[in-house]
Amino acid sequence: MMSAFPTTLSNNPKICYTAAGFLIHDNKVLLVKHKKLGFWLAPGGHIDEDELPHQTAEREFFEETGVRVAAYDPVHELIESDLSEYFPSPIATNLHWISKENYQARINSAHPDKRSANKLWSRGCEQHLCFTYLFNPLGSVDFKQNEEETDGIAWFSQEEVEDLETIEDVRKEVKLAFKLSASR
Repeated sequence: MMSAFPTTLSNNPKICYTAAGFLIHDNKVLLVKHKKLGFWLAPGGHIDEDELPHQTAEREFFEETGVRVAAYDPVHELIESDLSEYFPSPIATNLHWISKENYQARINSAHPDKRSANKLWSRGCEQHLCFTYLFNPLGSVDFKQNEEETDGIAWFSQEEVEDLETIEDVRKEVKLAFKLSASR
């Protein structure tokens, strides 16, 4: 069972499981500017106990944008599998650093549970393993920014994402999302 709680083995980074997703509508993708990270990315967040990754992605997308969505499975749709109805496949999975500072402070301390005084991540995450999905809208695509978690929300064309303040992994995932959504 997946857990939203950090996992660690000795000096390995503490990993939290997360999920996110892309909604592409009228050849644009809806992205949020993450308040703590300071760059644009897919809405998403931590997987709660007893929640499947795609359910987390749908919930987090609604919480951050006000848009209701449902994950779909472009991989299994191509091979006509019944699996996609119950457990859609992510289009990407990646492991990335969230707080190298917390990790360094923890492994350099005499006490393994000691935290940095400048801790940024209240859940204790040092890395995120993120499952990323594609979405269909379940109604209106009019969004409402969650100002507690985001510094912005907007629709972007694939070309606009190239010049956006983000990271290369997000650019690659957006490119894949556009490609897969066009093949439907």
